[in-house]
Amino acid sequence: MKKIFYISMITLATYSLSGCKKSAIDFVPQDQLSSSSFWKSQKDAQLALNGCYGYLNNAFNYAYDDGASDNAYAQYPWESNATPIAAGNVDATLDQGYNSRYIYIRRYNYFLDNINKAPMSDALKKRFIAEARVLRAFTYFELAKTFGPVPLLKTSYTDPQETAIAPTPEADVINFAIAEIQSALVDLPASYAGGATTETGRITSGAAWALLTRIQLHYQKWADAVTSAQKVMGAGYALYRKTTLTTDDLKDDFSPYVTFANDAEKDKFYKGLASYEQQFWAANELTSKEIILVSQNITNSSYDYGNGLRTLFPPSDLGGWSSITPTQELINAYWDKTGNTFTPPSATTRATNYNNGTPNAAYADEFKNRDTRLYASVLFPGAPWGRFNNGYKFAWGKGGGNNSVTGYNFKKLVDPAYIANDWDGEQDFAIIRYAEILLSYAEAKNELSGPDATIYAALDDIRDRAGMPAVNQATYNDKDKLRTLIRNERRIELAAEGQRFWDIRRWNIAQNVMKTTYDITNSPVQTRVWQAKFVWMPYPQKALDKNPNLKAAQSAKGY
Repeated sequence: MKKIFYISMITLATYSLSGCKKSAIDFVPQDQLSSSSFWKSQKDAQLALNGCYGYLNNAFNYAYDDGASDNAYAQYPWESNATPIAAGNVDATLDQGYNSRYIYIRRYNYFLDNINKAPMSDALKKRFIAEARVLRAFTYFELAKTFGPVPLLKTSYTDPQETAIAPTPEADVINFAIAEIQSALVDLPASYAGGATTETGRITSGAAWALLTRIQLHYQKWADAVTSAQKVMGAGYALYRKTTLTTDDLKDDFSPYVTFANDAEKDKFYKGLASYEQQFWAANELTSKEIILVSQNITNSSYDYGNGLRTLFPPSDLGGWSSITPTQELINAYWDKTGNTFTPPSATTRATNYNNGTPNAAYADEFKNRDTRLYASVLFPGAPWGRFNNGYKFAWGKGGGNNSVTGYNFKKLVDPAYIANDWDGEQDFAIIRYAEILLSYAEAKNELSGPDATIYAALDDIRDRAGMPAVNQATYNDKDKLRTLIRNERRIELAAEGQRFWDIRRWNIAQNVMKTTYDITNSPVQTRVWQAKFVWMPYPQKALDKNPNLKAAQSAKGY
């Protein structure tokens, strides 16, 4: 069903909203003529709403946000803004999604202002309106957390001067977004059966509650975040688990790295490995209960490219570009096998053991008996990946030629079923999955009232799925200690999904972690600079030129 939904969104791009090719905040919309001939049927409304869903397209690009954090390095500045942001080269020449998001604000407003013209049932109309309002709220949330104060446009417009208004304070924009989602909830279903107007991938009530959870957590509305997360936790979602192993699941031999006390421990490890790794594969999309809000993809076709992570993550010898690669700091963050903090070797010792590409026996010790998610997520020198290429073991080709600069590559989020062509992958990208909700609940509940059994249960569910032991409650027995664990658990579980960029800002730790990062030979990869003003990105120069009211707010942000 997703292909029908996806293609109809593309069809709309040339149907009635072709005027959105340029920034909606800067130009007069070209929909006046089509407004009189459009909105004549339910199909018109459906196409217009599907066009609004274009905002969720290509969400795999959120991975670049990890490249602008301490989790990863994005080596090609022409692919994204992650490279200059991490280096501290941040000014108005960058546009971190300001103008493109207002294109969609315009689409939502145009839809909401005209939907009542279309003949259709009241129930379907209410649901369509609810979907559009949630999408608009999500977009405003992403605008506000990125730029701070932004113009709050709630209706469509015909004169560009109507958009040249003073930005609304960030808190007010967020309150608007929260209120919009809360009002829309009553008209959203828990799921969709598939088929015209009920395609899977549309906004559900669960997705709306999940978005509320993310917004409320970001702005430290702890009690509200707990309540919203509980709504999701009671809605039938569950972590993806693979309970039966196949021969292919055992293809990669991790016995050189993991000590198994018995067969049961080995079975738990491989089930955890398969469960964590394969939750992102296309073959499991229809049966998984973990995905809450998704960006749909199709295979590379005449309509569009597929999921780009098949190209952006792997090394050159697997046909990838190594565009976004893990940092040593992320590797260090993965727990040891017991679920406790791992103590890495010194950078000097690591470089000596690596021995310029001829590692000695001690080099492998760094990767022995670690968190299962490390093996499921990262290629380190010597790591196997037979599911991608039979018998494959990663050997780092140091820098250049589409090879990693850090010494590591991501394997997480790459579906081995789609390896034949560049930029080809049918697997969807989870914008929000259930694991994030469990982590959000644990964080908000701990901040609200400290450790309790429900927090440990949420964390243990995540760990158990990955074949890891439960949290040691005797060790992590107060709010501060548990906060440290939750933050690291979140970093590991959501690595490469784009959340770390925002987490280090809302936790106010960016100044501590955005430091020069080094490769495994202890050579510098990127000098990273942090300034307090980087909590928000600057408005791009194009927006400043069109709206003088932004200039005071730009100065107030320190740009």
